[in-house]
Amino acid sequence: MDKIEEKILTLALKQTPSAEVVYEEGESRSVSFENNKLKYVTTKSIRGIGLRIIKEGRIGFSSTTDFRNPGKLVANAIESARFGQIAAFDFPSKKDFPRIAIHDQRVIDYPISKCVDIGKEAIEKALSANANYECSVGIGKGHGMRRLINSKGLDISVESTSFGIGIEILQVKGQSLLWIGEGESSKNLVTDLNKHVDKALRDLQLAEKELKLKTGAYPVVVTAKAMGNLLATFETGCNGKLVQKGASPLTNKLGEKIIDESISMYDDATIDFADSSYPWDGEGTPSQRTPLFERGVLKNYIFDLQTAGMMKTKSTGNGGRSFSSQPSPGNSNVTVEPGNMSFEAMIKDVRYGILVDQVLGSGQSNILAGEFSVNVDLGYLIENGEITGRVKDCMIAGNVFEVFNNIVAIGDRAEWHGSTKVPPFYFKSINIAGNAD
Repeated sequence: MDKIEEKILTLALKQTPSAEVVYEEGESRSVSFENNKLKYVTTKSIRGIGLRIIKEGRIGFSSTTDFRNPGKLVANAIESARFGQIAAFDFPSKKDFPRIAIHDQRVIDYPISKCVDIGKEAIEKALSANANYECSVGIGKGHGMRRLINSKGLDISVESTSFGIGIEILQVKGQSLLWIGEGESSKNLVTDLNKHVDKALRDLQLAEKELKLKTGAYPVVVTAKAMGNLLATFETGCNGKLVQKGASPLTNKLGEKIIDESISMYDDATIDFADSSYPWDGEGTPSQRTPLFERGVLKNYIFDLQTAGMMKTKSTGNGGRSFSSQPSPGNSNVTVEPGNMSFEAMIKDVRYGILVDQVLGSGQSNILAGEFSVNVDLGYLIENGEITGRVKDCMIAGNVFEVFNNIVAIGDRAEWHGSTKVPPFYFKSINIAGNAD
């Protein structure tokens, strides 16, 4: 008996020669602790299907989680094509796909009761250091399957898993609040929450002493955890859709040196068990490692099929989507090559400056222009190569194109934070709005 996705493709091909069906199913389970206590254990399941067609040169799309009336799904897609974008691509046929590990059976087999135990142990460890801490813990696991079939004979499917752990510790001292969050995620099993508790407790200890800082320009070391905000302009700027619209600051700058030659940055969906790895993207294009910047020079933009077609180039395998959306260009894993200076050596080299470990939101950032102005959520004063205490109520501001051409060194070890693997950066000077009168 035909599966629902096959029935829908058959129905669609009766009305148009070009069609694609994506089917997804998955389950996630999560454990949440708040205020030192277990709050809930939840299970969520999803099953859905999306149909994209090209009819009379235009793209139509429809999706549903209700499989009782496949004819309606097809009719909706056909109808939407009347107003759809002009197609600049053809659906792909079967290709060779890289072998990438994105499924770990241990994730599926791991009991949710053990997740509860891990959370309890982490909170007990934190409270043994200070009974007044307020802790929140989140642990989640998931698994899913995606199948993609189209009118060119492409028929591919893939299973994947995910696992994430994290702890947040809040310390309240009078009018002062200090929040620290640590954790990790992966497509394989990661259960060592204790190391993240240890890191958070060390940071809380360093932050015990609160210090003042005058407004000015200072040397700044930014940890891997806090680098995402500063990298956002480059990730967004390399998005082919923004380039195609002329909205990216990197439009028409391929081959130009944009940032310091010590920086090489890649979009790489081929890393085993990384958060955003896949053998093929949401359209069936093989995944790849795409250089974005090499030695500071802009090398590539990222594309899906439609955007690549409009730009007269090829997809880079970055067509991100769910069953309920059409593909659009999106980053997979973003990695920055390590440098040659240890984090410890960076701290020792600073005579007077700050270490930024957490920033609060996006502040007043204008990502496309490269402007940033963000609150330092967790920052430390460095004096004569030593961390001497916490600076609060401060803000860093500037332009990333200037800041990333003003680098002292890049750290020799990169860390994963979500789907970004980046080392710490040591900047010669960044403007800081201080907290001293």
